[in-house]
Amino acid sequence: MTLIDWAIVSFVLAGTVGIGFYTARRPGTNGKFIKGESTTKGYEGTHPADDYIVSNREVGLFAFVAVNVSTWYGGILGIGEYSYRYGISSWFTQGFPYYLFALIFALFFAEKIRKTRLATIPAKMKLEYGRKTAILAAILVFILTSPAPYLLTAAEIVGTIFGVSPVLMLFIIPIPLIAYLSFGGFRSNIKVDVFLFFFMFAGFVAAVIFLVGEYGSVGFLEKSLPADHLSLTGGSGFFYLLVWYLVASWTIADPGFHQRVYSARSAGVAKKGILISIILWFVFDFFTNTSGLFARALEPGLSDPVSAFPILARDHLPAGVRGLFLASMFATVYTTLNSFIFLSGVTFSNDIVKEIIPLFGKSSSDKVSFSNGRVAEPVREKRFNLKAWSGLGMLLSTGIAIFLCLAFRSIIDIWFYIGSLVVPALIFLILGAYFPKLRLSERPAILQSVSVPITGGAWIIIRSYLPDNSFLVNIEPMIVGLFTGGSFFVFKLFNYRGEIRNVS
Repeated sequence: MTLIDWAIVSFVLAGTVGIGFYTARRPGTNGKFIKGESTTKGYEGTHPADDYIVSNREVGLFAFVAVNVSTWYGGILGIGEYSYRYGISSWFTQGFPYYLFALIFALFFAEKIRKTRLATIPAKMKLEYGRKTAILAAILVFILTSPAPYLLTAAEIVGTIFGVSPVLMLFIIPIPLIAYLSFGGFRSNIKVDVFLFFFMFAGFVAAVIFLVGEYGSVGFLEKSLPADHLSLTGGSGFFYLLVWYLVASWTIADPGFHQRVYSARSAGVAKKGILISIILWFVFDFFTNTSGLFARALEPGLSDPVSAFPILARDHLPAGVRGLFLASMFATVYTTLNSFIFLSGVTFSNDIVKEIIPLFGKSSSDKVSFSNGRVAEPVREKRFNLKAWSGLGMLLSTGIAIFLCLAFRSIIDIWFYIGSLVVPALIFLILGAYFPKLRLSERPAILQSVSVPITGGAWIIIRSYLPDNSFLVNIEPMIVGLFTGGSFFVFKLFNYRGEIRNVS
C-alpha cells in the first residue's frame, strides 16, 4: 500500500463514518405516530415510525437507484470466489437470474407494495394472515436479514487493508455502524449508501481498464483460463444451477426490496428505479466478473478463492488503482451490511418484540378515518422506544452473524443455506398477500411458515448420510422447501374445486 492508496481508503472510511453520524444528529420520531399513513387495512390514518424505518417515504429516484444498486452486492468476495472457481457461470448464476426476478418484482409487485403504505413485510402478513403468522414471518425475515455473509466479507477486506486478523475486524466493524443506525435510522442508511455508490463502481472500472491494457483482453483470458471458465455452466450440474435460479427468487421476499419500495416517493419512482437498477447491475457484473477472470488467470493456484480480489489488488494493480479497488470492495459490502443490520434490528423491534412482549405506557389518542370519510376509533398503540429496541436487535443480529462467520468460512455457503431454508417459506406468503387467489387462511399459513424451513433443514441432515452416487444427493434443500410450500396451494386448489362440484 502506497501513500496514495492509504489516502483513498482513509477518505472513504472517514467519509462513511462521518456521514453516518452526521445524519444521525437530525431528530427523528422515535416511534411516534405520523399523520397521514395507514395502520390498519381500510384506514387512511397514521403509521408509527415512518421517519425511522422508511424515511417518511420521501426517497427520490436517484437515491432509490443508488441504494437499490449498492445494497444488492454485499458479498463481493463471494462473487470473486465464484468467478475464480467457475468463470463466467458466475454471471449466469449470480447475475442473470436476479435480473429476471427484479424485473418480475418491478412489473408485478412494486406498485402493489407501495400502495399499502406499510413499512415492513410482517406488517402486511398481519393484515392478510393474522398476528401469529406475522410473528413467524418476522422471525423468518430476521434470519433472512442476517448480516453474516456481508460482515465476513467486510472483515476480510478491512483485515487485508490494515494487515490485521479478519476475526478481530468481525467485532470492530459493526460498532460505528450500529451506533449511527440506532439513532439515524433509514435516513443515515441512505446517505451512507449514496456516498459509497460512486466508489463501488470506480474501483472495478479502473481495475479492468488497467488489466486489459496491461495483459490484453479476450485472447489473454482464453489462453490462461480452463475451458469451463468460459462456458455459461462452468461445468456445474443442472440441479446445482437450478437451485441458484430458485435462490434468486429471494428478490421477491427480500425485506430490503420491500423497504425501499415502501420508502419511495411514489410507485412510479419505485418501478422506474428497479428497472434502472437492472441496467446498472448488468454493468457492474461485467466489471466484477471480468476482475474475477483476471484473478484466476494471474493467480491460478490460490488455496482460498475467497481472497481472489484482495490478492489481485495487492499483487497486480498499481498505486492509486489498488487503493481505489480496495475502497470499491469496501463500498460494495458496507452498503449491504449497512442495510441488513438495520433491517434485522427493525424487524426484531417493530415486528417481533412489539408484537410479543406486553408493553406498558400510555396509549395514543390519534384518530384515523376510513377512506369514505367516517371517523374511526382512536388507534390504541402503546409507547414504544423503537430506537432502543432496534439497537438491541442490531446487537443481537450481529452477535449471531459473528458466530455464523466463525462457523462457515465460505460466503457462498452462508448465502446458500439461509436462502434455501427461509426464502421458500416467505415467498409463498408474499405471493398470497398480494394475489388473493393464492392466499391461504390463517392456520395453513402458519403450518406452511413452520414446515417449510423444518423440512428443508431435515433434508440437509438426511442428505449428509446418503452415498455420494445417490441421485437424491442432487436434490437441494430449497427444492424440498418449495415442494413443501407449494403443496399447501395444491391442497387448497383441490379443495376449492371440490367445493364447486359439491355446490353444483
